[in-house]
Amino acid sequence: MSTKLTTVTEARPKSASAIAELRSVSKTFNVGKGRDFKVLDQIDLAVREGEFLALLGQSGSGKSTLLRCLTGLIVPTSGQVLCYDKPLVGVNPHASIVFQTFALYPWLTVEQNVEVGLIANRHLTRAEKAEAVEKAIDLIGLNNYHSAYPREISGGMRQRVGIARALVSEPKILCLDEAFSALDVLTAEGLREEVVGLWRGPGSTISSIFMVTHNIEEAVEMATRICILFPHPGRLGLILENNLPYPRNSNHPEFQRLMKVIHDTITQQALPDLPPEPPPGPGKPLSRARARMESIPTVGVNQILGLVSILHDSPDLDNIYDIANEIGKDFGETIAIVKAAEILEFVNTPKDDVQLTDLGKRFFESDRQTRKTVFAEQVQKLRLFHIILGYLEVQEEVSGETVTHDIAAALPYENPEKILKTMIAWGRYAGLMDFNANTGMVVIPEDEEEEEEA
Repeated sequence: MSTKLTTVTEARPKSASAIAELRSVSKTFNVGKGRDFKVLDQIDLAVREGEFLALLGQSGSGKSTLLRCLTGLIVPTSGQVLCYDKPLVGVNPHASIVFQTFALYPWLTVEQNVEVGLIANRHLTRAEKAEAVEKAIDLIGLNNYHSAYPREISGGMRQRVGIARALVSEPKILCLDEAFSALDVLTAEGLREEVVGLWRGPGSTISSIFMVTHNIEEAVEMATRICILFPHPGRLGLILENNLPYPRNSNHPEFQRLMKVIHDTITQQALPDLPPEPPPGPGKPLSRARARMESIPTVGVNQILGLVSILHDSPDLDNIYDIANEIGKDFGETIAIVKAAEILEFVNTPKDDVQLTDLGKRFFESDRQTRKTVFAEQVQKLRLFHIILGYLEVQEEVSGETVTHDIAAALPYENPEKILKTMIAWGRYAGLMDFNANTGMVVIPEDEEEEEEA
């Protein structure tokens, strides 16, 4: 059994029709004050009849935005969205979406919540609606819960209601936007099997499923084709055909191999195994316009400290999957935390491993003040921080708006507000800067000013 790797450009389907398709789609959001934030860049992707397509990628890579463009919930900035080879106007009538949050109306019963999925079908009679609702409820195993309210049923049952609501209109494409991520492991596993069974079962009206997920095993278990979205801005990086037979065995060598291919692809994008660039020489300030400025993950200092602590106390825990399980974070969030620690040179990430460096070990074993000093030294090496530190070298404060503008200019595909918030958190821990929420100014910390006066 082999897994086919295709190029990053989606090939036009030859044997199966495309129910929904993106052609050269880009999406840019205006984030205010004349700044644009590009989320998707030149996406070519089609959902074909009869397939289960999974879209994987890091958190923040644009997966949900892509889904919303594909279904017509948002309009792309450029490119075409097609439905059966015709330009899509409005929401795709052949698609239904199940979201991560259950999004049920708490004042409606299970039956009434499912009927919400038929609001657009104004031509149906009351009897036809009742029949469709009953069929969807029966299909997803909600019998005897018709009159129950959302607060009276479990999370797994609430998500079943969401799926039934999506199925009641008999869509051609069922879209799942992180639909299982809010559920416990056993409930999610059971629902995944049921969804695949519904799609493959006799008499199913669902032609295709399009699933957005961050869970690699979930994608390999369910999908016939897997696409990986690279971030900043989102672009298709790898397309895999998955020909494993159903039901799939996670211990099958091909299952494991495919997981490794995806894991390595995503990890290499987030944690490239390249030597860090040398820090600037003494007395050589960096220009704020320097082109190769690296962003920072938007994670908190405590998350970095927690990772270093775990690696120090459990040296055998070096696989990123095991670390994700240990800290209770999903794969995408774990990658962000690991990358932050790597940027600060507290860890190395050769291949699949996460290893504590000598500096990371010294940092962890130091007292609070020494930790602060080490953290400050590492932060000062990051070019991004010279945007703020450059100002504070010649003045006591700088407006957050000015810094945000500079970040947006240096990192046009990032969210400058989130980056600034993270920079202030790191800089505050390092004792390099603080933020006055009343004035909106980034300032030199008071203790530093007092030391200078003394």
